[in-house]
Amino acid sequence: MHALRQGLLVVSAAAGCQSGLTQEAIYRCGQEYTNAPRDVSRCERLAEQAVTVIPGVRPQAVPVKTSTEGQAPDESRSTQAEPARASTTRQTERDAQARTILVQELERVQKQHQTWVQAYKQGTPIQLSPEHAAPLQDHERVAALKAAIDRAARDIDSLQRELAQRTVKP
Repeated sequence: MHALRQGLLVVSAAAGCQSGLTQEAIYRCGQEYTNAPRDVSRCERLAEQAVTVIPGVRPQAVPVKTSTEGQAPDESRSTQAEPARASTTRQTERDAQARTILVQELERVQKQHQTWVQAYKQGTPIQLSPEHAAPLQDHERVAALKAAIDRAARDIDSLQRELAQRTVKP
């Protein structure tokens, strides 16, 4: 009797494992894939397929030295500080390049602004010969010149603010 019970337990355990291996039905409901659709009539049952699991790549941790005890004086220097110094040097070079570009742009905008201010002459620029006959064209040109002067002044202010933020660090 005891052997019969053991046999039944083995058979029922095998059947339980087998039923655990069967895959549930998968449905596609629009853009959603699920095994428990809300409305089966609106979903399409997909054919059973073997499930493929692709393991991801885990990033490797970089060990960090936290203690310099028991090391010779030359070994106490961390090799991680060297890339930080190189990175700082590169960042300093980038900052210097950015500052140089800003200075050049500021000089260019200031020269253009000065040219426009001279051409504007306090709102009474020299009229071009075709504009004598068409004062509307003259008015439009003066308005465009005034707008360009205002825009250049705003650009100058903004470039000066940017340069003030990028002070040279010793």
